[in-house]
Amino acid sequence: MSLSSLLSIARSALLTHKRAMEVTAHNVANAQTPGYSRQRLQLHTLEPVRTPEGLIGRGVTAETVSRSRDQFYDAAFRRENGSFSRSSTLRDGLSQIEDAIGEPSDVGLSASLDRMFHAFSDLANDPSSPAGRDQVVRAGDRLAKQLNQLDLRLATASSDAYSRLQGQTQQANELLKRIADLNRNILASGGDSAVDLQDSRDNAIDALSELMTVTVIRHDDGTVSVVGDGASLVDRVNPTTLSLSGSGSAIALVDAGGTALASVGGSMGGALEFIDRSVPGIKAQLDQLASSLVTQVNSVHRRGYTAAGATNTDFFDPTRVTAGSIKLTDALLNSSAAVAAGGTNLTGDGTVALQLSQLGSTTVAALGGRTFRDYFSGLAAGVGQSVQGASADADVQQSLVDQADQRRTAVSGVSVDEEMVNLMSQQQAYGAAAKIITIADEMMKVLLDTI
Repeated sequence: MSLSSLLSIARSALLTHKRAMEVTAHNVANAQTPGYSRQRLQLHTLEPVRTPEGLIGRGVTAETVSRSRDQFYDAAFRRENGSFSRSSTLRDGLSQIEDAIGEPSDVGLSASLDRMFHAFSDLANDPSSPAGRDQVVRAGDRLAKQLNQLDLRLATASSDAYSRLQGQTQQANELLKRIADLNRNILASGGDSAVDLQDSRDNAIDALSELMTVTVIRHDDGTVSVVGDGASLVDRVNPTTLSLSGSGSAIALVDAGGTALASVGGSMGGALEFIDRSVPGIKAQLDQLASSLVTQVNSVHRRGYTAAGATNTDFFDPTRVTAGSIKLTDALLNSSAAVAAGGTNLTGDGTVALQLSQLGSTTVAALGGRTFRDYFSGLAAGVGQSVQGASADADVQQSLVDQADQRRTAVSGVSVDEEMVNLMSQQQAYGAAAKIITIADEMMKVLLDTI
C-alpha cells in the first residue's frame, strides 16, 4: 500500500466519522422534539482496488442517513388515534345534550309533566276555581316551553358541531396540501435521504389521522399517497380538496370530485355521526313525545266544557306537533277560562279534568306502551348510556393510543445516553484516523530523509 493510499483511507475515515458525529449531535439536539425520529448514518466499505499484491481496501464512506421508524407501528398509532378522536368527539357532543336534558331534576321535563297532570287533578277537585284553571295553564305552558327549549338546545349542539366540522375540514385541507408539498420537496431532495422532511410529513399525517381515518401507501421514490375510505386524499404531489355537502341532518364529507366518504372516522367522523344520527334520533323521540301529548290531551279536552260553556276545544295547538313548535292554544294563553274541566256544563263537574290528570299514568301505544313520563325517562337514560358508552370507548382508546405511541417511540425515540456512547465511539474513530495521518506524515519524512 502506498503512502498516498494510506492518506486517502485516513481522509475518508475523518470525513465519514465527522459526519457521523454531526448526525449524533443532531439526534441529541432533537431528543425532546415531538415527532423526531432517531437518525443513523449508514457506513459502507469502499470498493477495494485490485493490485498485483491483491485486493486492497480503500477505506469507509457514508451513503445515506436513515430514520429509525416502523411503518406498522405508525399505522397502529394512527388507527387508534382516529378511534379515540371519534369517541371523544361523540362523548363531548352527547354530554352537551345530557346537560340540556338535566335529568333527574326537580325542574326538568319529567317534573313539568307531573306538575301539569297534578294541576288537572287539583282542578278536578275544584272545577269552578279560577286559580285552578290558571295553574293548569301555567303548568301546560311551562311544559311546552321546556320542550321548545330542549329542541333549541339540540339544534344548537348540532350547529356547534357543524361549525367545528367546518374548521376541521379546512384544517384537513391544509394538512393534505402540506403533505403533498413535502412529497414534492422530498422528491427534489433525493427521496429517502430527506429524513427531516419525512419526519415533518409523518407528523402531518399523524395530525390528519386525528381528524379522519387514513391509510398511507409508500412509493419507491420516497413519496407517499394517502387514502381515506377508498378515496384518494393525496396522490404523491396532488392533494384533493375536501368539503361539506348537504344540510340539516344529511351532512357528508366529499372530495374534489363530489364523491362522499362513507366512513370518515376520527373527530370529523364523530362529528358527522353526532350531526347525522345522534341528534336526529333524540329529536325524533322528543317530537314523538310532543305529538303524543298534543293528540292525547286534545282528544280528552275536546270532550269537556269550558267555564264559558264551550266544548270541542283544544288544549294544545293541533297544528304544532313537534318539540320545537308545541304550544297552548291562543284561547288558553289569553284566558284560563278556556280550560275544559267538566263532561257536562254543570257547576262542579270535573270529570274531564280528572280524565286529563289520569293521562299521566296511562300508557300510550305511540310511545311503545309507556306513559309520558316513562317514555321521557327512557329517552334521558338512553342519552346517559350513550355518554357512558362513548366515555368508556374514549378511555379504552386513550389507553391503546398511549400503548401504540410507546411502541413506536421505543423504535424512533432518541436515548441521550445511547447517543453519548455513540459519540464517544465516533470521537475515538476520528482520533484514530487523525493518528493515521500523523503516522503517514512521519513515514513520508523518513522516506525523504533517506533520499
